[in-house]
Amino acid sequence: MKKIFFIVFALFLMFGCQAKDKEPLVFTGKSENWTVKEIVTPSSDKDKGEPKTIKLTYTGKDMKSVGEFSFKLEAPNGQWGVSIIELDKEGKFKDSTNGIVSRETLKSDKPTIILKWNGHSEEIVLKNIE
Repeated sequence: MKKIFFIVFALFLMFGCQAKDKEPLVFTGKSENWTVKEIVTPSSDKDKGEPKTIKLTYTGKDMKSVGEFSFKLEAPNGQWGVSIIELDKEGKFKDSTNGIVSRETLKSDKPTIILKWNGHSEEIVLKNIE
């Protein structure tokens, strides 16, 4: 009887750990002019890549001065970037990708985003929020 309870307990423990691995990872960061949020959704199919969404918000004083800008996100498992983009009327930008990666994203990763606009550049290290 003790063996059955042990097996059932072990199964619950294994399934509980697997469920946590499927939760999206959220990385955030901010600077003098920007707030950044990256959401990475773990994927069971590595050939399709990891779905990633980036949300950028300009928090500086003169949104109209930004014009066209670009970002490059550097992470331990790959890079992602977009150039010649513009903010919406609220000073926000959102983009998604299914990037093929060399390994899956970890909570301990600290991706870095480099934002360039109108002769300015900022580099922000993102941290996972748990």
